[in-house]
Amino acid sequence: MTLQDWGAIGSVIGALSVVVTLIYLSKQIRLNTQAMEEGRKLALAQTYQMRSDALQTMLVHAADSGHIAPVIFKLTELGYPEDVAALNLLNSEERARFRLWQIAQQTHWDNMFFQYQHGYLDFESYEDSFKQRVRRLAPTWEALGLLGVRRSFLDEIKRLKQR
Repeated sequence: MTLQDWGAIGSVIGALSVVVTLIYLSKQIRLNTQAMEEGRKLALAQTYQMRSDALQTMLVHAADSGHIAPVIFKLTELGYPEDVAALNLLNSEERARFRLWQIAQQTHWDNMFFQYQHGYLDFESYEDSFKQRVRRLAPTWEALGLLGVRRSFLDEIKRLKQR
């Protein structure tokens, strides 16, 4: 065999090596992509669980509270949340307690919007839960002067109120 023959064989072996390497790398990339997607799904599930736990804890504390539960009950009897004017019938202590409760609510929904913006809240939850609740709470936040929030969340509140 001549040096040229050896060179041709080396070229074939080199080309086969490149093909095998590319096949191997494509499989590794596919596996990595699958692992990243599984990690994203797990993070999403954990986020949903933490959000659910936080909201449940907040609601249980409100229901058990001798301070906020009577205020919520009173407002409900006065036609709230459909009639935001019911807020004007609270005394200053009740209004202050309810305002703090609404700050917690607003922080929760702002967090949900942040998660939606970053892909951790699916479109269905955004459409079926977030939009309706924020539309319902926006007049309350406005009446209580609670619109000093993240700019993108405030823009979303305004957008949802227009619809």
